[in-house]
Amino acid sequence: MKTVVLGAGRSGLALTGHLLKKGQSVIVSDSRTAEQLSESDLWPRFQELDRRFPDKLTWELGGHPLSLLEKCDQVAISPGVSLHVPFLQEALSRRIRVTGEMELAFSACRQPMIAVTGTNGKSSTCSLLGQMFGPKGVVGGNIGTALLSLVESPSREVEWVVAEVSSFQLETVHTFCPRIGILTNLTPDHLDHHKDLEEYRIAKSRMFAQMGEGDTAIFCHDDPVATTIREELASRDLPPWIDGFPVPRRDQGPRILTYSALNPVPNGLAIQDDWVVRYTDGTGEKLFPWEAPGLVGRAMMGNGLAAILAALEAGLSVEEIQDGLRRFHPLRYRMERAGEINGIIYINDSKATNIDSALASVKAIDGSLAVIVGGKDKGVRYEGLAEGLKARNGRVFLIGEAAEPIEKAFQDVHFENFQQSHTMGQALQEATDFLHPRGGTVLLAPACSSFDQFKSAEQRGQIFNDMVSELKDTRERNG
Repeated sequence: MKTVVLGAGRSGLALTGHLLKKGQSVIVSDSRTAEQLSESDLWPRFQELDRRFPDKLTWELGGHPLSLLEKCDQVAISPGVSLHVPFLQEALSRRIRVTGEMELAFSACRQPMIAVTGTNGKSSTCSLLGQMFGPKGVVGGNIGTALLSLVESPSREVEWVVAEVSSFQLETVHTFCPRIGILTNLTPDHLDHHKDLEEYRIAKSRMFAQMGEGDTAIFCHDDPVATTIREELASRDLPPWIDGFPVPRRDQGPRILTYSALNPVPNGLAIQDDWVVRYTDGTGEKLFPWEAPGLVGRAMMGNGLAAILAALEAGLSVEEIQDGLRRFHPLRYRMERAGEINGIIYINDSKATNIDSALASVKAIDGSLAVIVGGKDKGVRYEGLAEGLKARNGRVFLIGEAAEPIEKAFQDVHFENFQQSHTMGQALQEATDFLHPRGGTVLLAPACSSFDQFKSAEQRGQIFNDMVSELKDTRERNG
């Protein structure tokens, strides 16, 4: 088989190395020239592959000509590449398979897999599972280590692989079939990549397309879109994907379970009177008291239930699950306490990159609130954000390129408790001044991605923490 790998970035390097080791011929196509590519820090590693596989690796630089499609059996792409680009649309029209790292990693994986997707809560759920499994599990995918590198050289102790899976990765799966699949929720996001919300929803539903008897599909009981996908799966009527390849119709579907931090469920888990309760055909059985200090708010409690349910399905003991819950700490830049200055607490939720995630963070905080919102505009509508912030009625400080459309949404709902701060530093100072001297909480909950002013949500979060530390030092020096 001959594969065209689109792009010589980190994902392209992982794809190229994996395919060459499997004995395939690879053409790496990149829009950069040879001179530009030689300046990349990845270039020495590509050169090493050139030396190891001189007869298997060739290059096409300066663009992606359609003539490449006459020389290949499949195209492998990085997750951020849209299937709507002309080159890939032409490939699909020729019935050439477009694949990616998640599909290839699944094909190489020897252990059963728990896969987690959703707009919010993926990383927390995966990290919780990592704590519960300990050395018996390994976590990768869209969180931390690339899945391909994990499954190519697994530890002998590993019994399960836990994968965080994005909609971008699900666009290019074909045989992907986790033993346990979790959908946490689905709200408008990534509409700068997907054509519309329906396409985003269908991409997420591909998680379950190959699942059948012996597999378990887990859904948030309280999320309406997750409920729609659950009903489609139960009726074996998942929608076809834009690549035109048919969705299989199996006679026997997977076992379907749900979880809720609010209400009892027919089959699955819920929290009732501070107990984790397992429901079977509507009948509840208390398992253990809810003790998870690192899971604050209903959204995080739901993530905990999703992880518990998957761990039970994987055969972990109640003791292993409880130990993982107690040891779990919030991830960096997810409701992370950045500091306290003169009665003002600073909370860093830089990873709240969409509206629902930001509003969940806002609702989790009591007392006086100053919230920093804004970043790169992802093409979503901000009315829901405006209504949620109006209901909470904290002071909002707007930053980034999305500040203008968010302000317009505020005006539409007659919310006036906000101001334009433009930059993170200005917003932090103005939010602090607003809460001084009575105290309260400054919350960074952008509801947007970071790519207008920062390289990543992680960089944005680190800069916020650094600014808080610097502000604290200044206040202490000045008395």
